[in-house]
Amino acid sequence: MHILVTNDDGIWAQGIRTLVEAIPAEHTVSVVAPESPQSAKGHSLTMHKPLRAHKVDDYVRPGVTAWAVSGTPVDCAMLGLDALIDQPVDVVFSGINHGDNLGDDLPYSGTVSGAYEAFLSGYPSIAFSTAFRRDSINAFDFEPVVWLVQKLMPLLPQLIDLNKPLSKTFTNALNGSLFLNVNAPNCPRSEVKGVRVVPQGRRRYTHRVTPSVDQFGAPIYWIGGEVLPIDQSNTDVTAVADGYISVTPLSIDLTDYVLLEKLGQQGTFDSLRPGTA
Repeated sequence: MHILVTNDDGIWAQGIRTLVEAIPAEHTVSVVAPESPQSAKGHSLTMHKPLRAHKVDDYVRPGVTAWAVSGTPVDCAMLGLDALIDQPVDVVFSGINHGDNLGDDLPYSGTVSGAYEAFLSGYPSIAFSTAFRRDSINAFDFEPVVWLVQKLMPLLPQLIDLNKPLSKTFTNALNGSLFLNVNAPNCPRSEVKGVRVVPQGRRRYTHRVTPSVDQFGAPIYWIGGEVLPIDQSNTDVTAVADGYISVTPLSIDLTDYVLLEKLGQQGTFDSLRPGTA
């Protein structure tokens, strides 16, 4: 199996290097990742300036082909799948992210977006993240993800086939057959309670914008905030908080089908015609 690996923390981050090391040696690994950190870039593309890619020699282990790109995770996935990698890719991994990607964080996540772009391009994909530790935001134990990756590898063909479309409709013909978001608690592997398949939860922040001033007295603003407690159960947020690895299947369709049906029944927009009063 040929696995393309990307991330948003940059090609030299420990998370992506650990992920590459975790993939059993019998698989082919190619890496296309940002040359510098690209956290919280979401699904952004670089369109108004050229991208540059340079090959990285002796990356992690023998046999790994690696490229560093002057762009976002989505740029990297696109270049890897469409330009830099000649050998057909079977699945795309994104991560391991330094910090969890749960609930409302997903649209902002470069890690999830790298996997999302692969899924949009027709490839199975999995995003991997490790949660922050409360006592140190820079200390990460990636062993729970390493363990899961090694357990997942023999199961990947089965997982990919599980969701293959029975018929090539417009929606599923364009997408990959698998898009998973995986988050692990930041603890030794022995302390992980298990794996839970759960839906995406909610995560909201307070004090999202912090005003300040620079050294010249001009106003500046920091984006961040603190997580607000939300009453929820059986979600990715609660699973990781309870010491489990969360696995959440994701999809491209953002349609609100309940509202779609209500608008159709009420005919709210049916009478609107250009040129009428």
